[in-house]
Amino acid sequence: MSCPRLVSNFCTPKVIWSQSDLTVIIRVILIDVADYYLRVEDNYLYFSTVTNGKSYYLILQLFGAVIAEKTLHKNVGREIKIYLTKGLKWFQWLRLIVSKEKDPLIAYDLDSISEKEYVKKNLLVCGTVEEIKCRYNKTYIRPPIDEESDSDDYDEDLDLLGYA
Repeated sequence: MSCPRLVSNFCTPKVIWSQSDLTVIIRVILIDVADYYLRVEDNYLYFSTVTNGKSYYLILQLFGAVIAEKTLHKNVGREIKIYLTKGLKWFQWLRLIVSKEKDPLIAYDLDSISEKEYVKKNLLVCGTVEEIKCRYNKTYIRPPIDEESDSDDYDEDLDLLGYA
């Protein structure tokens, strides 16, 4: 028994996405959209619209959970931006959708990638603790400080101790 091919009268729009620690931003690239339908559930996003005589429909099974009540969206003219709040904050999504297959219409926004600059003085110090004490003529080596500490006078402490 041969099954007929599935044919859809709907088009799929191009999607560009990015993420931060708290949100996922989805950009649906469509020009001159006057009205659209958007529904967000915990793991799904549904989008549809009719523009320029074409019907567009998009269903995404998201990689991670989102908080549907906190979803924001706006029509920018050339695209619709959808801001989703992650259910698990600070969890980086590997991809937008659950499927491991590459979708040619979904791309990561490469402009959103920013390299975090961590500048530390004397970051690369090699040797044992005793060798470093002898090399820098120190009797005590302070353990690394957690970067999330609330110490405002961190640099002043380093200058007083001769570590800077």
